[in-house]
Amino acid sequence: MKRLYLGLLTVIILFSVACSKPSVDDSSEAATTETTTITVESTEAMTSSETDENPENSSEVLQKSYENGNILYQLGLFNGVSTVTYDPNLEGDMNREEAMKMIVSALGWEPADESECPFDDVSAWARPFVGRAYLQGIALGTVPKENKFGAKDPVTMQQLLTFYLRALGYEPSYAYENAIRLGEMKELTKGLRLTEDYLKRYHLVMVTYNALGTNKLDSPKTLVEELITEGKVDQSLAESFGLVKEYLYAAQREQGAANLDEESFEAQILNEKKAVVLFYQSGSELSEETLTSFHIAAITLADEAKAGVIEKAEAGALLTDYNITSFPTIKLFKNGEAITLPPVQDTDTLVQWVKNN
Repeated sequence: MKRLYLGLLTVIILFSVACSKPSVDDSSEAATTETTTITVESTEAMTSSETDENPENSSEVLQKSYENGNILYQLGLFNGVSTVTYDPNLEGDMNREEAMKMIVSALGWEPADESECPFDDVSAWARPFVGRAYLQGIALGTVPKENKFGAKDPVTMQQLLTFYLRALGYEPSYAYENAIRLGEMKELTKGLRLTEDYLKRYHLVMVTYNALGTNKLDSPKTLVEELITEGKVDQSLAESFGLVKEYLYAAQREQGAANLDEESFEAQILNEKKAVVLFYQSGSELSEETLTSFHIAAITLADEAKAGVIEKAEAGALLTDYNITSFPTIKLFKNGEAITLPPVQDTDTLVQWVKNN
């Protein structure tokens, strides 16, 4: 087995050299090139899985991709072959410009003007989508200096994952170099075997569907929740497909912490099993920084605790009642009993404090 692996690795390296193909989406002169093969680090993981049963050969996986594609179609994120009926060709081949149309549509991005697409090898119909992908920094071309996008080139798993990881906020070079690892970590490849083969359309559908349930680096909301907030996906429809869960504090998941005052404090906080409140002072830089992280934490904690914010001028006697002498101050209330938490600006730390206390 080891000898077989070394032989295969040698073939891949020789093939990469022999191809002398320009880099794909090379984000800098020193960036790792995106060739039609995958990186050596990723090859070992994929080669070891070659002996496993290939789920992509089963009718069950193909059926799942058609079902997921139908959900994307009903959500308005996928047109397939027709714009009026769901009639996809998911087992067909896919090139880079076709992939860009699907990805841009699924992310809810508006197509760009044709003139904003800098590549001269892109079909007229695809220029608005490739242009938007370029402007958003997720696809930079195969030979940018020669205005080549590689529009008709096939797509590898590493490339497809790179496009989505960049859209989720990962730095371009880092996203490409770690595409396989990050794709698995974010569950973008759920239901698919890692493969070195060129991808079919159903690969794109499965990765796109999986992406709906993941979140960007700077947001606690999933992609589908953000699309709902932006008015690009119908919430009730997404809920009917199980893409959006019901949260204990639905409004908090959507809008963040509630704005409180002395009068509303008791009804909204003291009657809750667990609640967390930020007392802050307008004009204070530290308060403003904490306020930002607190709102993000509130969205994350929508199933854990009721969250509210109250400005010093609106707090009244609450400042004396709870011994609030400095700002910002965070209080955790458990069945009405208050515990003081440190005024951390790190969202993850704040979330863990609330969950663990």
